[in-house]
Amino acid sequence: MEIVRLNDEGPCRLDHEENGFTSNEVFDISLIDGEIRMSTRSVEQFTKSYESDDSPAEGVESYGALVDGTLAGKIELAAAWNGLGSIEQIVVAREFRQHGIATELITFAKAWTLEKQLKGLRLETQTNNVAACKLYFRNGFEIGGFDKLTYRTQPEVSGETALYLYWFAT
Repeated sequence: MEIVRLNDEGPCRLDHEENGFTSNEVFDISLIDGEIRMSTRSVEQFTKSYESDDSPAEGVESYGALVDGTLAGKIELAAAWNGLGSIEQIVVAREFRQHGIATELITFAKAWTLEKQLKGLRLETQTNNVAACKLYFRNGFEIGGFDKLTYRTQPEVSGETALYLYWFAT
């Protein structure tokens, strides 16, 4: 596998066809005595798809994980206002999931962060994306906060809770 810089040609197959997940569990999250606590709860199986913004955001760098010349995964990175790098998007094609591609992309993002002399990484996910959260936790990310109202104005996701995760270089 190799990770290469992608052209800013706009969305690719991963953005439209592969950008989603299926799960039968969610995290319940609460703040108790100043500590964020999460527990996993079983739910009826659901599938979530993310809509892709067809125009690349300014300052975002896209990198692809190639396996035998096939685009297996993609990560979009940007420098944030607070001296952190931001994982704007990470997606792995279904046939390549559970093969370490996302971990390699996160490792790449950490190296990118250090190369840019940033202090760490941040990302936003949701408490219903349990598999992704577990991946981030295994890769050293920690919960910085959550917001139950972030998606309130978006009817299709209004019940979701945003989860903000961080990795610090030191």
